[in-house]
Amino acid sequence: MSRPQVLLVALAVLAVLATLPLRKGSEEEEGGAAFAMDTNARAWPCCDKCGLCLLMYPPQCNCMDFSERGCHPACRKCVRYTADGSSISQEPPVYRYADLLTNFCQRRCTPATVVA
Repeated sequence: MSRPQVLLVALAVLAVLATLPLRKGSEEEEGGAAFAMDTNARAWPCCDKCGLCLLMYPPQCNCMDFSERGCHPACRKCVRYTADGSSISQEPPVYRYADLLTNFCQRRCTPATVVA
């Protein structure tokens, strides 16, 4: 085989591998509606609103979810927001996960809504 043919075959194999799932889902992901509803026991990392993903393999993503209760204890970079930008505010702050993690957006934190 000539060099262009080898390159074409290698790209075809890479394209097939890229379409395969990264890992098999666990029981929590497949049937975990009750598990996901319990916000105190939810698995992390999970994300409902995916933000920026870097084009890497596997992808590195950040999450745009906000929480009024704070971030998960495993979160390394939790950003605190207030209504006026200061720490002295009458409104309660909200928090956002600012970690950049592998496959952050692969699993939802809450069950998806069913459209009837």
